[in-house]
Amino acid sequence: MRLFFKTALAVMVIWLLLKPCLLQAQSKAVTIETAGGHTVITMLEGHVFLVKEDLTRIRSLARGDYLKQNDRVQTEKKSRIELKLPDESYIRFDEMTIFVLKSASFDQAQKQRDIDVTMILGKLWAKVAKFLNKEDRFAVSAHTAVAGVRGTTYRMNVAPDNSAMVKVYDGEVEVRGRKPETAAAQPPRLGEPSVIQGPRPIPGPHPVTMEEWTYIVGAMQQINIQPDGTPSEPFRFSAEADLDDWVRWNLDRDR
Repeated sequence: MRLFFKTALAVMVIWLLLKPCLLQAQSKAVTIETAGGHTVITMLEGHVFLVKEDLTRIRSLARGDYLKQNDRVQTEKKSRIELKLPDESYIRFDEMTIFVLKSASFDQAQKQRDIDVTMILGKLWAKVAKFLNKEDRFAVSAHTAVAGVRGTTYRMNVAPDNSAMVKVYDGEVEVRGRKPETAAAQPPRLGEPSVIQGPRPIPGPHPVTMEEWTYIVGAMQQINIQPDGTPSEPFRFSAEADLDDWVRWNLDRDR
């Protein structure tokens, strides 16, 4: 009997000594399981690299790696990558593509996201999760245009001459003109004092500048943007003619 009580006492002492460590380990496990806000590589074919602005390679990427804000990524020939965003959206990039993940945050409680991807060159496919929050933001930018959506499936191609193409497969995409980042803003010059003119007529119709035009591109519609930022009007495209290897692969992934 005396031996039983000694054994029970020893077990209790060991439990009291180990309890803080066990609780700490349990807390760490919960933190890992519930941690959100990650952008994870869910699929990778070929060779994909994290690169600097001058396209100097930093390191190769692999399936399961996380990307963070302002990471610049480059896919090599015969290479593709798929990212799962914190809001459960998916974006994929074809071979010979360069992009920057400018922002990828998601507020689970408010169902509000701030996703911003800059396409420098290549092909993107986006399958965007649907949310109803008015402050919701999901934008893919090219040199001369921004495509903003709340929930849809679409793709964007950006050519070496900075021309771009957007095709929408489901839902709607708002495509608007964008001032190129390379055009640095010039500070205003101070001139000689002059007499302030009185009221004058408002100017009539004028050519739309790159920053002023906006189009809503619907399902099975396409819009092209020229290197100087001039857009075409949205027009319907043929699903049969569009069905190349890149499109087939993405449709299969979406399923």
